[in-house]
Amino acid sequence: MRQFYFWVLFIFWIMSAAVPPLVLAQKRSGADKIYLKKSITLTKVLDKIAADYQIIFNYDTDLLAGKFLTEDITESYARNPDPLLKRLLDPYRIKFSRKNNVYILFQDQADAGKISRQSSVLPASATDLSENKTWKLKGRVFSQKGEELAGITVLLKNSQKGSVSKSTGDFFMDVPARPGTLQFSSVGFESKDIAFLNESELVITLIEDTRLLNEIIVTGYAKENRRQVTGAVFTANVEQLSVVVSTNIEQQLQGKVPGLTLITNGQPGTSSQVRVRGFGSFGGNQPLYIVDGVPTQNIQFINPGDIESFTVLKDAASASVYGARAAAGVIVLTTKKGKRSQNKLAVSYEGIYGLTYPGKGQSVLSPQQQADWSWQARKNDIFQTGGTVGPGSFNGIANGQYGSGQNPVLPDYLLVGNQTGLSASQVNLDLEKSKYNTDPAISPLYLVIPSNREGTNWYQAISRKAALTRHALGFSGGSKMSSFYIGLGYQKQEGIILSSIQERYTFRINTEFNIAKKIRFGENIQLSYLSTTGQQGSSGSFLGNSLNNNPSVSSEENDILATYRMAPIIPVYNSFGGYAGTAAPGFSNPRNPVASRISAGHNRSNTVYGFGNVYTEIDLLPNTVGRSSIGGIYFNNYNQSQSRATYENSENLANFSYAEASGYGLAWTFTNTAEFKKNFGRNQIMILTGMEALNTGAGRNINGSGINPFSTDPDYLTLGSTTSGSTRHVNSTSTRGNNFYSLFAQTRYIYDDKYIVTAVVRRDGSSQFGKDYRFGIFPAFSAGWRLSAEEFLKRSTWISDLKLRVGYGKMGNSTFLSSTNQYSLFSSNAANGYDLGATNTGVVPGYYNSQIGNPKAKWETSETLNLGVDFSAFKNKLEIVLDFWRKNTHDLLYQLPIPGVVGTRASAPFVNIASMRNQGIDLLISNKGKLAGDIRYEVTGVGSFLHNRIISIAPLVPYFAAGGTRLGTPVVRNQPGHALSSFYGYQVQGLFSSKEEVATAAVQTGAAPGRFRFKDLNNDGKIDDSDRTFLGSPIPPFTGSLTFSIKYKGVDLNTSLYTSLGNQIFNNQRWFSDFYPSFTGAAVSTRVLDSWLPTHTSTSVPIFESAANFSTNTQSNSYYVENGNYLRMQYLNLGYTFNEKLLKKISVKMLRVSVSATNLFTLTKYSGLDPAVGGFSDAVFGVDVGNYPVGRGYSLNLKVGF
Repeated sequence: MRQFYFWVLFIFWIMSAAVPPLVLAQKRSGADKIYLKKSITLTKVLDKIAADYQIIFNYDTDLLAGKFLTEDITESYARNPDPLLKRLLDPYRIKFSRKNNVYILFQDQADAGKISRQSSVLPASATDLSENKTWKLKGRVFSQKGEELAGITVLLKNSQKGSVSKSTGDFFMDVPARPGTLQFSSVGFESKDIAFLNESELVITLIEDTRLLNEIIVTGYAKENRRQVTGAVFTANVEQLSVVVSTNIEQQLQGKVPGLTLITNGQPGTSSQVRVRGFGSFGGNQPLYIVDGVPTQNIQFINPGDIESFTVLKDAASASVYGARAAAGVIVLTTKKGKRSQNKLAVSYEGIYGLTYPGKGQSVLSPQQQADWSWQARKNDIFQTGGTVGPGSFNGIANGQYGSGQNPVLPDYLLVGNQTGLSASQVNLDLEKSKYNTDPAISPLYLVIPSNREGTNWYQAISRKAALTRHALGFSGGSKMSSFYIGLGYQKQEGIILSSIQERYTFRINTEFNIAKKIRFGENIQLSYLSTTGQQGSSGSFLGNSLNNNPSVSSEENDILATYRMAPIIPVYNSFGGYAGTAAPGFSNPRNPVASRISAGHNRSNTVYGFGNVYTEIDLLPNTVGRSSIGGIYFNNYNQSQSRATYENSENLANFSYAEASGYGLAWTFTNTAEFKKNFGRNQIMILTGMEALNTGAGRNINGSGINPFSTDPDYLTLGSTTSGSTRHVNSTSTRGNNFYSLFAQTRYIYDDKYIVTAVVRRDGSSQFGKDYRFGIFPAFSAGWRLSAEEFLKRSTWISDLKLRVGYGKMGNSTFLSSTNQYSLFSSNAANGYDLGATNTGVVPGYYNSQIGNPKAKWETSETLNLGVDFSAFKNKLEIVLDFWRKNTHDLLYQLPIPGVVGTRASAPFVNIASMRNQGIDLLISNKGKLAGDIRYEVTGVGSFLHNRIISIAPLVPYFAAGGTRLGTPVVRNQPGHALSSFYGYQVQGLFSSKEEVATAAVQTGAAPGRFRFKDLNNDGKIDDSDRTFLGSPIPPFTGSLTFSIKYKGVDLNTSLYTSLGNQIFNNQRWFSDFYPSFTGAAVSTRVLDSWLPTHTSTSVPIFESAANFSTNTQSNSYYVENGNYLRMQYLNLGYTFNEKLLKKISVKMLRVSVSATNLFTLTKYSGLDPAVGGFSDAVFGVDVGNYPVGRGYSLNLKVGF
């Protein structure tokens, strides 16, 4: 907590450096006046006004050529430059229009001939340019995307010559026949100087000014001017995100958005755990996604190349318009649209081919080392009992695989029939082959398993170089009355673990038509097909995982963890090509992970998605637009899975099992809004009202399973081919989804583009709650003050924009709650029947209470307070966005277990029992500019500070534990005063060094030299439950990134570093890999080489023993808790964009090739595969049981525009 407030004060101190210049500016402003002489050209006057008022003039240079002031002017500075401009321009009948801070000058044709000839005469000292020799110069201006740019101002440097590009991007100009420089400028693009010598035609590409292009952003049901936003809103730059080579949209956001944390994994087809400003619930912390106005919890089916904008709403002031579903934040996506009056078809292509490498895995023992330490375990057992090593001391170790002498001897064969630990001279393979059998239905199993003396690297055996292929095509165009965009996409991603693959096919069409002068009709439609193979864990709901549990976090029976449980002496295959495994006695019970992964290659899931909406917009009245939209998501899924009968493991599966499932679902949303906007004088007002009805997803599912089909050939496998009878099961389920009905309103008032007030209210009703608690009201209020628009700052030459923001509001959450929670449910089965008539001929079916209902459950409610500063300087080259925020959530829902003494089989309901607080600081600092010549750079730092605490739990419930593992107690405790999912157990003080130390220490079960010495926290002289304590939190107090790009002409280099600091990880893999007795023979980590010995006491690794013990491996303790800090290079991208002149010759607008490296390195002290560890749910996460890691990837990328 002290650190949190330290950082608050530190950032305030940094920001205070900006205060003195502002005060000085205020002191000067009172007496300033404008002095203008009529000998000054209008061009110079407008330049001065533009600098003083921080505005932009856009005009054809010929319009002002040779024009001077018609009178001397002396005026005091006014808030608004419009009266002064009118006075300057009226004599020439030049008019202007204003949009925000951009003034466009123009002249009607009828007025052009009425200008006083006298007023346009040049002074005698001026040079008559018409006498100079000139020649025609023409050119065309494009954006980085290859689009023609209209309205670009083109000026001849050090002259009054100029032009403006037409709708085709073309411009024409008479220039002197000598070297010169053209200046290109426009709102939304960085200015550019181009030198010319003898060229007659130029092709120019302008770089987008991302800050100005983001000026209009989509924040919900409406679009807003960024300068007028008063909530905590962040818009990610899609062009910058596209540099990140990733397989889904979410992964591109990591480290790019202040306040957003993301935990991802390398498994194809799984979503990331995305959190906006912490964890406000025990479940349901997944943000709400809005795609083209349609809500969804799942965006895995969307092609990243179709995304146009990405906006994150982080506080109630910006997100409460979504009310009951906004507590975890809202992420608003819009997809690409065509441009009206484009007239030409624009075509784009993006291709990616890459390889991902799995890494080496963890360091494991060699077969000889494992055998030696098996012997050492027996020696340590004897040491602890005070015995002496003798001739028979090593009998029975590993079932005799290594003999029984004073030193272990590696065998040549681990198993031949029922014999173990054989040498090559004892085995006749030709003879054994005739006995070999893997089908127990024919005869008893007879296996021949050789040893691998060199050692099997099981992680490398199940991992591979994985290919990534992506192709995306885009077509767009439009006329004056319509626009369209069509996107086609294909992606195939192989996982770094065998058999894991996902393929995605996408088709998108977005169109809009004017069906009448004031009526527009359009649609945004996405069709997707996803095929996933060999997934580890569950993919979650097809309509979205509201809990956002990490599907790649499996139970301990997963194939990655098995690679650290399998003895390295066991080979992958036996002597005759079948699988080898722990059927060879002495090596516990892990299964062969290669066999498991090959079998998983037959587990497939195929899903078709339809997503989108159709809408109508009507200009109802002046300044009023009505919009009606109906949309949703439909899916149809089919999946099949199988488990082969195994023979190679110590715990075999006797039957081949097969299962199929199919289902469909539909979630829909119907939205109607009316938006009124009006400017009058210095006042601007916006009023938005709306109603919305939706269903979160209704559908049906049918599944069946059976065993031992007559053929295991995948082409002939069906449920009908499995054994008939009681082993064949068929079941079906249905769901009606949750219904919502909502009314909402939002209003914004702006005075003089300085003072901004916004208010929002939403009333939501949901079928998830009982009738007395069904409706909730979620209001919000925010205000902003644009200091940069004040007179005392307007003339500042270095401040581009400065705005203060404050916001407060409420949001709701019920995402994970079933609509049946309010009801008590009853079920029936044969065990609940009773022979009421005592006829002994039949029973009457009985019913039992299967769920206890809670009709008094109500919304989880989050209250947020946000204080923010938006600051930009030096013509937007420096930008700082700073937010201090707090979010208090109360009435948290949780499903407490029912005590066994109640005597019911019913499941418990969700009840409102707790409250939680999150608070933090979001910071973004960005700077861009030129280093020298054509070398441009941009560097952006993002930092997020987070402090999470559970504030209270219901009376008589001091805490609730979670995270059951093989350890004796749960490893997670959720308790007031501590962070969510905090690790709990004994604090290891060190290792007992001697029996004398044991005798003087607190009484501890199993205490002995070399074993853990737990800390006696209450100093009562004994170690028991009261000495357990909190060992760490998986929530990082700080996450941040540093992104850097540098460009020189067509070459660009982009890189990003991401860090997570201050969290811990519970490495549950250590229970298997570090302790011999956890599963005898399974300890394979090289950490055991540093184990305590009487001759080696300076270590933290406990003594290596054969028996489980309270003081070693049976209790949750700090030995398993590791530092989770890491620094990762997310990507390094080197690209080249070809010269426009060259491309024009082959009718190509844009061509960029690049090479990328992702996850190039990770600096961490964590001993697991990947320090980015998620979890089953937010109430228990950060526990590593063999999670799917991300790999290091390399790719070749191509972008083309026609």
